Amino acid sequence: MQIRSGILVGGVLGMALGTVGLLTAQASDAPLRPRHGAAHRAAAADGVDTADARALPAASGSGERVVYSLGRQRVWLVDERNRVRRTYPVVGGEVAPAVGTHRVFAREGAARADAGYRVTDLVLFASTGGANVGFCTPVDQPAPHRLGPAISEPAKDADALWQQAAIGTLVDVVR
Repeated sequence: MQIRSGILVGGVLGMALGTVGLLTAQASDAPLRPRHGAAHRAAAADGVDTADARALPAASGSGERVVYSLGRQRVWLVDERNRVRRTYPVVGGEVAPAVGTHRVFAREGAARADAGYRVTDLVLFASTGGANVGFCTPVDQPAPHRLGPAISEPAKDADALWQQAAIGTLVDVVR
C-alpha cells in the first residue's frame, strides 16, 4: 500500500503536535493519566470497579488488538486469548479518534514534523476531520501552544505497542 507523501507528512505533523501534553506533563512532574476524579468517573461509566482502573474495558472487542480508552487515557495490548499483555497511561491530542474499531494503516519508526521536532514509533490507525490519528513517542518538545491528533505514549511502552501494532492490526477505541 502506498501513502501519498502529503497525507503522511500531515499525519506525522498532527501526531507530533499532539505530543505537547505528554511533554508538558513530564516537564511539570504531573501525572500522565487523568486526575483521580476523571479516572473514577470514566471507570464508573464503563462498569469497571474503580479500585482497578487498569482493568480492560467491557465491550472492547475480542482477540489480539490494541484498546484505547478516551476517558481513561490508557492503552491495553491484548493477546489472541483476550489477556492483557501490557497496559499504560497515554496523553491524547486535541483530535480524538471515533469510538469503534479501526485498523493500523501506516507506521514510521522515526519522523520529523514540519515544525522541526521529532517523533518515533508512529502508528496511525484513524482519520478524523482530515487528520490522521495514532500513537507516537515525542523526542523533541514542540511549542507549548501546539496540539494535534497524536496520542503520546511513554518511550518505555512504545516498543511493546510497535511490536504488536503491525499494518492491519485492530485498534478498538472505547469511551
